[in-house]
Amino acid sequence: MMTLRFPALFADAGALWRAERTLLLPLAGMFFLVPMLGIILLIAASAPPLDVPADQAAAALQEFYQRFGQTNIVPLALANAGIDFGIFAILNLYLQGEGRTLGGVLLHTLRSLFPFLVLELLVGFAFSLGISLFIVPGLFVFARTWLAAPALAANPKAGLTGALREGWVRSRGSAGFILLAVAAVVFVGGLGVMAIGSVVVGLVAGLFGGGGVAETLSFLLISMVGAGIWTALTLLRLAAYRATGTRQGM
Repeated sequence: MMTLRFPALFADAGALWRAERTLLLPLAGMFFLVPMLGIILLIAASAPPLDVPADQAAAALQEFYQRFGQTNIVPLALANAGIDFGIFAILNLYLQGEGRTLGGVLLHTLRSLFPFLVLELLVGFAFSLGISLFIVPGLFVFARTWLAAPALAANPKAGLTGALREGWVRSRGSAGFILLAVAAVVFVGGLGVMAIGSVVVGLVAGLFGGGGVAETLSFLLISMVGAGIWTALTLLRLAAYRATGTRQGM
């Protein structure tokens, strides 16, 4: 089993992007960008007032997100299901062989989606439970199960237990590396792109005097950043899966 290395992993993720970007872009747009934009618009529509005293801001923000989650549970669940569908579709695009059309990828993903959603629920529950136990167990579970999803996409006949077992074996000795790689994409990439985006929004606000144009652009930029991060994480997941065992698909 190969040891994961940052240069090789990011190089392979780049190669994956170049090989299928014509199909990857519409998948990311439909299932990452659109759901994230919907969530952001929901948050903006029900945002709390900005004149809350500083000593009450944290409590007010926590109360808002709790109320927001309860009030919008159906659209939030649909948005998250859309994102999960997009992740699984991208995994299938690469791990089910070359030459697939966009329609073929979507149809295959729809037919085999239920086990993937169950896997995501199980892993999410284990992660949440681990996080509640002093954080470290949750991070450990996340790292050791991160490759279970591509394992399920590559070999659906193995089932949930087979995918979890393979993901656990493939991530042996690489838990810390996986956490660092994910953090690098989320924080370094996200913060960098957000900094550039804030400059662009500032320029638009200066040209158009702020208001709806700048606000709409900021929502779109945030959604694009989120979609880019999810796409990068999925490609990184694929690259790590390919690097820790026998190559499949491409």
